[in-house]
Amino acid sequence: MESASSSSSKIKRRKISDGATSTKLPMDLIMQILKRVPAENLINLCKSKPVASIIRNSHFKKLFLTHSSSRPGRLFISFRRSDGYNLLSSPLPTQNHHSGEEGEEGEEGEALSVAATYLTQLPSGARPIKSSWIHGLICYVSSYRYGRSTLKVYNSTTRRTTTLPDFAQLRSVFKHMLGYDPVDDVYKVLCMDLRNNPGTPPGVPNHFFEILTLGDDRWRMTQDCPPYMPINSHICIEGVLYCYACVIGQGIEKGAAIMSFDLRSERFGLIREPRDCPVEKNELSMAKYEGKPAIICNKFSDAANGDMVMWVLEDAVTHEWVKKVFVFPSLWKSVISRSRLSCSRFLISVTDAGEFILALRALRTPPYYVVCYDPKRGSMRKVVIEGVTEHILLRSKLDYCHLFHLFSTQVESLLFL
Repeated sequence: MESASSSSSKIKRRKISDGATSTKLPMDLIMQILKRVPAENLINLCKSKPVASIIRNSHFKKLFLTHSSSRPGRLFISFRRSDGYNLLSSPLPTQNHHSGEEGEEGEEGEALSVAATYLTQLPSGARPIKSSWIHGLICYVSSYRYGRSTLKVYNSTTRRTTTLPDFAQLRSVFKHMLGYDPVDDVYKVLCMDLRNNPGTPPGVPNHFFEILTLGDDRWRMTQDCPPYMPINSHICIEGVLYCYACVIGQGIEKGAAIMSFDLRSERFGLIREPRDCPVEKNELSMAKYEGKPAIICNKFSDAANGDMVMWVLEDAVTHEWVKKVFVFPSLWKSVISRSRLSCSRFLISVTDAGEFILALRALRTPPYYVVCYDPKRGSMRKVVIEGVTEHILLRSKLDYCHLFHLFSTQVESLLFL
């Protein structure tokens, strides 16, 4: 009797396996569970063929992409070295960040601390400042062989790199832009090159565009070639690329304007720039602010007091811009050391939450930090990124190096997994 009672009290266990007798969970439930798993763990799960087939499913990739937007953002920074560019990332603590998670936080204005992770080294020809990025994907010029440029895309989530197909006609890349079309759920790269035709009359385009849908094996010529050329930074918002451009033809008066390119229809558009924009376009960068295209001036007129100017596009049809001037709180002076106030040039990124990330271009002495400014709260905080100085300066035995790129993202992509 005891043995019978003992055996009946034992918990029945079911073996989980890939066999036909295993208990099956609904596919929707499996995807809902997996979308909450960190990307680095998903990569390890791909060792199982049944799980890998789910993770590589296009529906799951879109589900993961959407869910990742609710996670804390990450900051990506690129520094130039003699042998190339080092790409690092770090978590980006939110205003509600508490000590014991990924760093330490004190009162407003006191430094938070996060750890940087080394991702990869881009080749010396990559020029991150002219690279394009979205959802943690970084598209860059890898090499110039046999008179032709080669483009690669690095996925910072999966840490995998893929080489894009050879161009149809392009030989070198003057400008390239990576974007995402949320309607068709595809990534596309738009590239431009200059024609070697010195006899081209004034006002006639001397350039052409090709476009590639990532996953396809062939580049295509765009349906039209507008009389303007992209010349500066760009941003992709809701399937539309926005970029500073130089107008060389008829229509809107010659000079600078904002070029738009709809990734779904593959049509170009042109928007007048704000009338009071600085002449030096190198001082300007494109950003997304409250879901709209914005132009940020990277050079402060008064770095000591901190006044930042931005223009936000309200209506692309009427070319209406709204100018915003942000005056930093008095905390700015104590956050930025006096020795660095003489530098008025910053790299600026805007998070999906509308927070500004400011970083000085020169890396000289530890610690390395960025400044986060929330215009809605009027608050500012300093974030020390540990490991940057140690990895870049100490290992390389350099006195200083330059920050070449800065961007933040919340969304992660499983492309190329």
